[in-house]
Amino acid sequence: MKYNLEKAFKFIEENEKEMQQVWIDLCKIESPSIDTEGVNQAVEFLGEKLNGYGMETKIHKFSQGPNSITAYFNNGSTEKEMAILGHLDTVHKKGLFGEEVVKVDIENDMIYGPGVLDCKGGVIVGTLVARALNSIGYDKMIKLAFSGDEEVGHRYTLGEGKQFFLDELKGFKACIDCETGFVDGRVVVGRKGTTNFKIAIRGKAAHSGNEPQNGISAIKEAAYKTINIEKNNDFNSIHYNVGVIEGGTSQNTIPEFCTLTVNVRFRKLSDLEKIKNFLTEITNTSFVEGTTAEITQISLSDPMEQTEKNIKLFEILKKNSEELGFGTPYSCYLGGGSDAAHSVTLGIPTLCGMGVKGYENHTIRERAVLSSLVERAKLIVKTILTLPENFEGEN
Repeated sequence: MKYNLEKAFKFIEENEKEMQQVWIDLCKIESPSIDTEGVNQAVEFLGEKLNGYGMETKIHKFSQGPNSITAYFNNGSTEKEMAILGHLDTVHKKGLFGEEVVKVDIENDMIYGPGVLDCKGGVIVGTLVARALNSIGYDKMIKLAFSGDEEVGHRYTLGEGKQFFLDELKGFKACIDCETGFVDGRVVVGRKGTTNFKIAIRGKAAHSGNEPQNGISAIKEAAYKTINIEKNNDFNSIHYNVGVIEGGTSQNTIPEFCTLTVNVRFRKLSDLEKIKNFLTEITNTSFVEGTTAEITQISLSDPMEQTEKNIKLFEILKKNSEELGFGTPYSCYLGGGSDAAHSVTLGIPTLCGMGVKGYENHTIRERAVLSSLVERAKLIVKTILTLPENFEGEN
């Protein structure tokens, strides 16, 4: 079936102002990952808007932590074409942006505020895409799937937030994650995974002036472990960062306890065994005689592995971007994770970083380019409409 692309584009242009206002209103609802009530309020607000557009929505509740949401236009089709991902939690503490949470600078084409770029702007892109396709009678399934605790790797939902994606994305031909977009034209085809470990070290306390010879310094042991962990870094493969060290009781006491929190970035799930073996070896090695240590894995976020399927999807999007006059994007591989990992795990061709474009997410200077909402929506719509029936990336 041939669809009217120009009509879809006209819908996007005619609804730009309305969707900008939804973008603003959604970002005014401050929703840091740790604030379940705030995230759920954002989910409910969005759900009401999506219902108003005629979409069928479902709010997904978990054993604990914030909710997630899915939505689609029920056109009777069971043909799963594209899933569009995003998240409604942010990293900013409530109140950090002051009383005027969101600021709009029309003259400079900018919007400022928590989550305007990462990732509520992307949520609005996905919503506009689904609406535009529905307006031209698109008869395949486009599903929106938006998380409530992406920024913390679904830690607050005890991993159920990850399973949410694995369940909801099965069977789709392709997937686009409307995460933070980049003004330089980058499109993400791969991301490193993240895992965190805590190493708890025990020594022996003693008075540092009267009997230092009787003490065994856990902090000294931590220093040796830190040096030996970070000597093993390969920034193109597995990268270790001892990011937090906690220990000691006073300046005149040989420290009996110390903990290291180690953040690890890696490219493939198969790297995990190597990582665990290495850190276990470091943990079990006493550089300072008399110390002992234990290791605990405290979190895991899967990598978005770069695949040939992702590259094939990127080439389609790249061609469409050039034809639309939006420039020539280039593919990239990033160190930070996203929920695109889960669609790739399912074997689905996936692109990430396709939300609104902007600058300095995760900072109080977070801002996005207003006009990129329309540009990204048009590019994704055209990419969906030009996916071949026999798309080679099909899972």
